[in-house]
Amino acid sequence: MIDSLYEKALLKKDNINERINNDFDNIDVDPSLFWREYPIAEEDLDITISAGDGSINKKNFMSFIFYAIDAECLVYKNELNVIESSEIDIIPHHNHVEDRLRSYMGIFEIKNALKAFEEHDIDVFLFDGSILGNLIRPSPLENKLNSDLKDRIKYKYVPELEKTLNEELKYSNVRITSSKFLETIEEEFENKTDAMIYLESLENLMVISELLKNQGAVVAISKTSTSHEYFDSEIPDMAVFDRYSRKEGYSAPKYISISKQEVKRDFPVRNEFFRSLKFTIFYARMENHKNILKFELPYEANEDQIRHILSVIKSKSAEGYPLLLKKAHNNVVIRKIDLDRLSKIIGFQEKSGREML
Repeated sequence: MIDSLYEKALLKKDNINERINNDFDNIDVDPSLFWREYPIAEEDLDITISAGDGSINKKNFMSFIFYAIDAECLVYKNELNVIESSEIDIIPHHNHVEDRLRSYMGIFEIKNALKAFEEHDIDVFLFDGSILGNLIRPSPLENKLNSDLKDRIKYKYVPELEKTLNEELKYSNVRITSSKFLETIEEEFENKTDAMIYLESLENLMVISELLKNQGAVVAISKTSTSHEYFDSEIPDMAVFDRYSRKEGYSAPKYISISKQEVKRDFPVRNEFFRSLKFTIFYARMENHKNILKFELPYEANEDQIRHILSVIKSKSAEGYPLLLKKAHNNVVIRKIDLDRLSKIIGFQEKSGREML
């Protein structure tokens, strides 16, 4: 079968490449209007820099899903400090497993970061991924659950969740705080899984808001992006800038307010705080011919501030990418073989259904 695909690739390669080139040629806005070719000088200041990442993997069994989470936050000044947290557990099969587990990982990552801010005087914290995307993208159950059900959950559980969360953050406990309410939710709600997922999504928003209280230190960095803030094109902005120039530099900043125009729904918790936020987004390449990155700052920054931030980050980078983010990523990766070994340690005898393959 694979041979037919090789033949198809040879037959269609010219047509596909022509279509890709036509898409780039049909972009209406000149990328040079936004891109600054700028040699980024390294600014090696006496600062404390931190970065975090997380990983999650799962194994499907016939009656449940086994998952493992690993998250790490690195803090560096004169020496390297490591803050880590992890969890293994099982959850039932349902329609929102992927979203739910990603939310778990995000909570672990951010709580590690909050612990780092509590224990160290951090000047720059590098967040792996998009904070803005996490805010704009609603919980998978936000539109599915009726308003009465959501209001009941918020009325009964949010005050206690806020209190417990604050206590846990004070004592640097890293876990899914919502799990404390699992038994009472199971007793009160017929669809206990959906109710629990919704409460977990509220916790996720709460910890994001706690992180953003340190907004002057937070820099979110994405290796990939499909955003279209700069060009009215089907091609993502990152791809357009990457094709336009392979030199060091950055794009002119764009500013996004978390207003009713950008996010039409109200946030179910801490709405006033989130509505007050304004993000600065830009793209940058920190070494010639290396990968382009997307940056988000949870405040309004001018170009002088952007150049300063890029200079500081470049002094702690190699091959155009922050060293601490790379190290954190390599440290937390959970491989399939790791999950298999963990399964054996626990002693699962359950079939996955793939034994015959």
